[in-house]
Amino acid sequence: MFDSHAFGIAGSSIFRGSRCSGITSQHQKRVQLSRYKLYLQRLKTASSLVDQQPPLLNAKALGGLDVLQQDARNFLDRTNENVRLLLNLAKIKRTGGTIVLEGPPLLSRSALPHMQRRLDQLQHQNMLFGRRLMRIHDRKRVTGQRERPSGQSQISGGGRCPSVMTNRSTLAESEVFAKYNAWDLELPYDNYEQMRLLRPRIVLHFGLMDGRPLGQVVVQLYTEAAPLVVLQFVRSCLAQRSHEFAVRRIFPHLWLECYLLGSCRNPASDTPSLSDPMEFDTRVLSHGRYGYVFSCAKEYCVHGFPGGAINFSISFKPLPVAKGQRVGFGRVIRGDKVIECMQAYGTKNGKISRPLLITHCDML
Repeated sequence: MFDSHAFGIAGSSIFRGSRCSGITSQHQKRVQLSRYKLYLQRLKTASSLVDQQPPLLNAKALGGLDVLQQDARNFLDRTNENVRLLLNLAKIKRTGGTIVLEGPPLLSRSALPHMQRRLDQLQHQNMLFGRRLMRIHDRKRVTGQRERPSGQSQISGGGRCPSVMTNRSTLAESEVFAKYNAWDLELPYDNYEQMRLLRPRIVLHFGLMDGRPLGQVVVQLYTEAAPLVVLQFVRSCLAQRSHEFAVRRIFPHLWLECYLLGSCRNPASDTPSLSDPMEFDTRVLSHGRYGYVFSCAKEYCVHGFPGGAINFSISFKPLPVAKGQRVGFGRVIRGDKVIECMQAYGTKNGKISRPLLITHCDML
């Protein structure tokens, strides 16, 4: 029998099932759309973990510039070899295959140039010997005529002392002693003793670190230029403490810088220190007239040497620009070739290519 209630209930259940499936599908579509939008947003803000920049390539290596330069050099060398080969072939063709030996050029066998040179050297030596004899006679005559005044402990002259005094007779008559009038000093009266006091001479032997000697240098010191500096040099040379000298920097065609390291030791408290201002005179030596001059900076004499170590330099040539800026207290009078050859061991920034040192020092 047909039951209308049963059919109505079943139909309503089928309708509700289709309606639920439609809602579910719509919900799924909305979820998929929202996920897709989220995915697009993530793609916009995504960053790659891989370096996407182009690699750095060496254009010089890829372009083969080094190879091109080497090829060009090889091409030029090969061209020069071919030219020389062609010249040799042309020479052989001209001589018909005869071998011509080309020896050194013929030199003149005349002894006249050598004799002339020896004559000039002999004349120069005679002139130097004559000058020495004249100085000895002048010194004896001045010594015999001059009498020492009583009640004075020093000799003061009225004439002005030249910049560099080499004549012993004029030393006592100069104004070197004038600045010591206020001091009760017992200065020597003999010219020879005065020369030993105001013009001491030291000998420095230079050499390389490997034991190769370079030669000896005789230095004339000037006491009135920087008394404390000269005194320290004399002390080190009298005690033969050559290890206190050190060559630090060499500037070719300018000067070499040295240090006297042992001067910082000052055991006596009453003696003047090199770290304090000291007496000096920049007019004693002319930097523009003489080369191979021992000098130190004027600032060191005014304020003292840092640490008590003397920093001095030896010039390779006359330096007019150093006049008034540096205090010259010594000059090389023998062995200037030894100082000149030291330029080969220096660089433009002062670095020494081969270590130099003073192997021995002494007083004359």
